[in-house]
Amino acid sequence: MSKLELDRHLARRLLDHLEHRTTDMVDEVMEVPSDVFTSEEHYRDEVEALFLDHPIVLTLSGSLPETGSYHTIDMFDTPVLLTRAADGRVRSFANVCAHRSVRVADGCGRARRLACPFHAWVYDLEGNLVGVPVQDGFAGMDRSDKGLVELPVDEGHGLIVGRLRPGAPVDVDQYLGTALAAELDLLDFADWEPYADTHVHAVAANWKTTLDTYRENYHFDHLHRDTLARYAFGGVLTFNAFGPHVRNASAIKTIESLRATPDHEWVEPGAHVSHQYCLFPNTCVSFDARHIELWQILPHGPHGSEVLHTVYKRPDLPDAELAKLVEMAPWICETVVDGEDFWVAGRTEPGISTGVVRSVVFGRNEPADRESITRVDRPARIRSGD
Repeated sequence: MSKLELDRHLARRLLDHLEHRTTDMVDEVMEVPSDVFTSEEHYRDEVEALFLDHPIVLTLSGSLPETGSYHTIDMFDTPVLLTRAADGRVRSFANVCAHRSVRVADGCGRARRLACPFHAWVYDLEGNLVGVPVQDGFAGMDRSDKGLVELPVDEGHGLIVGRLRPGAPVDVDQYLGTALAAELDLLDFADWEPYADTHVHAVAANWKTTLDTYRENYHFDHLHRDTLARYAFGGVLTFNAFGPHVRNASAIKTIESLRATPDHEWVEPGAHVSHQYCLFPNTCVSFDARHIELWQILPHGPHGSEVLHTVYKRPDLPDAELAKLVEMAPWICETVVDGEDFWVAGRTEPGISTGVVRSVVFGRNEPADRESITRVDRPARIRSGD
């Protein structure tokens, strides 16, 4: 299948739903015990099984656009340093100096070597310790084990996937599965570079509640009636699962312009469809014709979360399209997401924590939420490989 064929397929499904006033559904309503969202014990199990002992998306390939690039991120109080050294391979390290555990680097950029700001211990992009001021002071020290601690990482299909602790290797193809890896290749976004610095959103809600706002559009006509509902149809979506990962597609209002033309004559149906992939356990990647939105939802205790939001721009974007992105990016970030999605997510607290409501309900028309929650409601399943 080509990108054009994929877009035509999704556009046709969406138009059929619009014509018949339907949407993709699953067989039954599902209820999940509220303590899945509030229990301290459950939270600790989630962090251990889903985040510290499981591959997660660290960033997109465009964050390390060339050899000599470095990029830093922080997840679960773990500072991570990603580099692309002269051999072109991505490496991941704990961003921690072997001398006094000080953070070695900040932000992103290009460099041949990185020096700790405390005592200027110097590391190359392969993580080796290559410079120690006042060498006599460390005579007899074995430098071979004083490099940066390497973390498992792999790159492919536009993604950089890794673990936050040393351990088993990571295989991005195994993480995605054959079908999803092939589909992401069709989208061809490995060279899309960040448009602006990552924005950090603090959300007063459990991470799963925060994540839920990305996995259905049932709420568009209500919560977003004055914003997204003017841009895209609410309550109409396609859903597909790829193992633990899911893909939703929503119809942009301009999709109506396709009705008068036979499917095989559609030239750019993707301009009328919004693809969104939820990559297990906590990452959402939304695709637009001119940019990508990367959303990484991180738990901060049972009752709070943090979202890392990064926008990636399509290369060689025409000036007119760039102007639209300049206008749209802050609108999505501030007005829609902060002002509406995260505002309403925060309104689950403190109500859910009272225990008065014993369960959380997922409708037949919320298949992605349902699919994902069944995979995180018992972290022991992840440990066992189920």
